[in-house]
Amino acid sequence: MLSATVHVIDPVEHVPLVLPAGTEVTDPSIAEQITNPRCWRNTQPPTTPKGTRKAKSATD
Repeated sequence: MLSATVHVIDPVEHVPLVLPAGTEVTDPSIAEQITNPRCWRNTQPPTTPKGTRKAKSATD
């Protein structure tokens, strides 16, 4: 869960997203964009479960 409002890019639609504090982030491709540990309420971003594929970026 986020402790601060963050701005990220949607990995599928490539549009800006604003995620307010209190948002539960379950998509690993969005979570990996949030690099400041102070943005996470529990200071740990969610991890990618084994067998889960990450979304391809435009440069892949």
